[in-house]
Amino acid sequence: MNEEKQPNLPDKYHLSRKELVYLLKKKIVELVYNAGKFEGLNTTLLQTEEIIKYNRANNVVVDDVLTVVNLKRGFEMLLNDVQEPLLETSKRINRIVAAEDALFPGEIRTGGVEVSTIQGRYVPPMLTEDEVNNQYGEIMNQEISDTEKALRLFLFISKNQIFWNGNVGTALLIANKIMFSNGLGLLSIPENVFMKFNELLSKYCNSNLLVNESNIISFLYEQCIFGINYLKIIQHTI
Repeated sequence: MNEEKQPNLPDKYHLSRKELVYLLKKKIVELVYNAGKFEGLNTTLLQTEEIIKYNRANNVVVDDVLTVVNLKRGFEMLLNDVQEPLLETSKRINRIVAAEDALFPGEIRTGGVEVSTIQGRYVPPMLTEDEVNNQYGEIMNQEISDTEKALRLFLFISKNQIFWNGNVGTALLIANKIMFSNGLGLLSIPENVFMKFNELLSKYCNSNLLVNESNIISFLYEQCIFGINYLKIIQHTI
């Protein structure tokens, strides 16, 4: 791969499982709220917190409650150390995330779809399960950091819409599965940069220009990866 297509993106965090479990539990409300934006979630951050922490759903429609609950279950899957092919994990995640909306949750899409983007209608290619599996292998076997592998897999699923529904949510969770398993922090698209992400994703989906791929990967790397930053104490000798 050439240098333009493969920016140098080293792992930003090297966390223990204990640290990652703490981070996931501490950030679960924000993680679900941010991920919910891709699934049409209409709850506020406070309403999301009440559903997750207190099982309260005041003035929240049933569909939104189900979205929150399903995404929470999806993030909790990161805690399970299941040894299986990554594509099988993706299917299990999609069965949860798209349980209420997809025609066939957890199955690779075998029909055409159209996606609304900022730049208009986008028609993703239709890939067979073997083609999807080969792309997974190609990404994961590249000589790049595990963080970049997670970002590239996230973009592959999002662009190609490999499932019937819930693709970006599934992509986000499978990327986090890779990051969680390797101590790399967590991936989340904050609300304050959500519009910018959608703009970059639209350009990436509607064009094969390497600059659009590079721009969105760099954006995700710089703006959307979170971990634990410890305070460094510098001792001065007098």
